[in-house]
Amino acid sequence: MVHKRLIRLSLFSASILTLAVSAPLTWGQANVSLPRLTPEELLPTKSDVTTSTTLLGDWGGLRPLLDNYGISFTLNQTSDYLGNTRGGIKQGFVYDGLLDLELDIDLDKAIGWHGGKIHLTGYGIQGQDLSTQNIGNLMTASNVESEPALAKVGEFWLEQRLMDDRFRLRGGLLEADRYYMMSPTANVFVNSTFGFPDSWEANMPGGGPGYPNAAPGALASFDFNDDWKLTASVMNGSPVGPSTSSTSYGTDFPVGDGVLSWMEAAYTPNLKLGNSTLPGNYKLGGWYNSASVNNVTQSSSGRAFSNPINTSYRGQYAIYGLIDQTVWHEARSETQGLSAFTRVTYNPQTDRNLVTWYFDAGLAYVGLFDGRPEDVLGLGFGWAKFSPDLNGPIAAQNSTSGTQTPLVKPESLIELTYQAPINPWLTLQPFLQYSINPGGRAPMPNNPNQAIPNATVVGLRANVAF
Repeated sequence: MVHKRLIRLSLFSASILTLAVSAPLTWGQANVSLPRLTPEELLPTKSDVTTSTTLLGDWGGLRPLLDNYGISFTLNQTSDYLGNTRGGIKQGFVYDGLLDLELDIDLDKAIGWHGGKIHLTGYGIQGQDLSTQNIGNLMTASNVESEPALAKVGEFWLEQRLMDDRFRLRGGLLEADRYYMMSPTANVFVNSTFGFPDSWEANMPGGGPGYPNAAPGALASFDFNDDWKLTASVMNGSPVGPSTSSTSYGTDFPVGDGVLSWMEAAYTPNLKLGNSTLPGNYKLGGWYNSASVNNVTQSSSGRAFSNPINTSYRGQYAIYGLIDQTVWHEARSETQGLSAFTRVTYNPQTDRNLVTWYFDAGLAYVGLFDGRPEDVLGLGFGWAKFSPDLNGPIAAQNSTSGTQTPLVKPESLIELTYQAPINPWLTLQPFLQYSINPGGRAPMPNNPNQAIPNATVVGLRANVAF
């Protein structure tokens, strides 16, 4: 009986995945750069079979039918229409989109496996890459941008929960940007750097294990109590191994590229201020990657060196911290009010890390206007300092060849955004971004003596929950 139910579960799962990721194969060309999506703790963990919060309701009875077998899913389409209106490499508008499937199988309900769970993510990536083609910046304008546009498997893991669900162990394909450095307040922003910092994507081999490229590994988390949690993992050093690439469909399991070890401690208190409860998130962590890393002169910095330093190193690491705190609630409300966040990362090895220091901060106000209690107004700032080891070779090359390639300076970003739920299944979000020193004053592709000008980006995001 168990085997028959397992077969039926597999057929249902395969059918849903096929529907979600097969259609996008015909879309045009296009980076996590998701989560860049919503943090995992904010994603629904079971289908909503009682209220119509999705465009297609219960899918003609499919949701409750699958729920009988322990299967639940969310299907969301994120569509961004955005453009560079001034500065950058060139002006113009593009479309970027993502069809995101999150499928869960409760093995306790399905086959009587207590504490067991299977999770599968399917991506349908659409559109073009504004940051690469039009801006030339490090901090990717949209967190759904990815190149190329294709259907892809993201996370795929088996979980075992123990000790009254306080201890969780996962193994399979994992994306680190779903577990580490995540700020609930920063989640409102469109730019990808407010999720998994783009400084890490630039530093890590293969861009690091983040959307849309998962890496094989294992992850364990333990909730000591309601306030304290420890998360640790080991993954392959690169999500893109020597026999795979970012253009694959996520069905390869690259191994043998070193080991990425990660640990993060999180403190999530509920502070009291009068009659208000103010939730907070405080995190401290670090990672070490034993993979081979090239000298920064061989990195994709936007600068061409006639004599790059052909040296590779074994190992790189980072330490980081995060503060995210609700600072004020409106009277008689536990949701409306002001929250603030700040995050700092430090990669001290200047010879192998394109970005050494990264910092971001921001504010988000929920329900600022009367009659719009769920709207979110956000203002965010990001700053990335490039390795000083780049400026020596640039200056030497300018001196010997007579060029005037701009020296490296930190890149900065400002984003202003407004997220407005129109109904339970549709959200619209206009946004404005200003990129300062794109690429750390990277040179224009057609004029290496001129730095890319500051860029102004405007856009509109629509998210539909099916």
